[in-house]
Amino acid sequence: MKERKKQQNGITLVALVITIIILLILAGISISALTNQGLFTQAQNAKNLTEEKTAEENETLANYLEQIEAITGGKQTLASKVQPGDYVTYTPDTASTDAIITELGTYSGSTANTSSTLTQEEGLKWRVLDVVDGKVRLISATPTTKVTLSSYNGYNNAVYLLDKTCKTLYSKAGYSEKVQNLKIEDIQNKMSTNYTTIDSNYGQPFTPTTYKYPSIFAQEEGQAITVITQPETRLGLSKQTDPITGVNTATSWTVKYTYWSKTMAESDFTNPIYYNLFINNGSPYSTYWMSSRCVIANSNGASFRVRDVGSGNVRANSLYSSLGDPSGGACALRPVVTLNSNVLVKSGEGTQTTPYGI
Repeated sequence: MKERKKQQNGITLVALVITIIILLILAGISISALTNQGLFTQAQNAKNLTEEKTAEENETLANYLEQIEAITGGKQTLASKVQPGDYVTYTPDTASTDAIITELGTYSGSTANTSSTLTQEEGLKWRVLDVVDGKVRLISATPTTKVTLSSYNGYNNAVYLLDKTCKTLYSKAGYSEKVQNLKIEDIQNKMSTNYTTIDSNYGQPFTPTTYKYPSIFAQEEGQAITVITQPETRLGLSKQTDPITGVNTATSWTVKYTYWSKTMAESDFTNPIYYNLFINNGSPYSTYWMSSRCVIANSNGASFRVRDVGSGNVRANSLYSSLGDPSGGACALRPVVTLNSNVLVKSGEGTQTTPYGI
């Protein structure tokens, strides 16, 4: 008996042809459906609309840039141009000193501040101190007019009076955002030397056995006076918004030592230009106040002082003591002007002979 032939597996030519025909039919239906529903057209329209909107946005941006160019004349902002130590031409508005002289007479502890001693200096040169939050801060190239502070009220109101005097004398409408006197933090923030290690007593508590103190002392951070109720919000040593008068007596207290002093050198600063700005421009600057209080303390008593810079030293001038001893001093101002962020450079090179014009 003959063996049957084995059945062959696979796809026949006829089946393959039929499959291809079916696929072509389906493809034709799909293309027709897409075409009839306008999907290709919609995609093309979307592409065209995107291109049109992009072109419109580019045109609007170009118009804005043209307007900015027209307003600024292509000038750069001062903040983008300067370096610490650069010279800038800054002319404050003409100031009347009547009101501030009255306040000095009331709150400084001295009657020596008059219209003949307190003047707005003409032709004062200004240098860039730094740029903070996009705003240039200027410092007077040299100390200016003098202010006298004395006794407990001189200590009480030093920060308020020195800052307000600078604001009165050296503001300029449309240019200055803030004007105040130099503060100890301005120097400390530029130092490479750790100021907290200069005096071993810095930050230490003492309990003096004499008890008189200027009224503002009870509001200062870190100070503790028994019996009286002290405010929850304390004042930093360079802070004060309102004048205060008077002297008080404690029954017991803890006094935090907040003073340090040093003969400064270029190496004490992160950049030698700060030594030049604060301490020495070829020779030591005349003595000037800083708007900052500090206290020296030991077991016997406390000395209430206002910061100053003189003879190449950062130090402080004693105005009152816990023994009740008054003293005083007359020192120059060192105004610091914070300019608006939109101040532009219109000329100059930032040198002493060709300062930046704004």
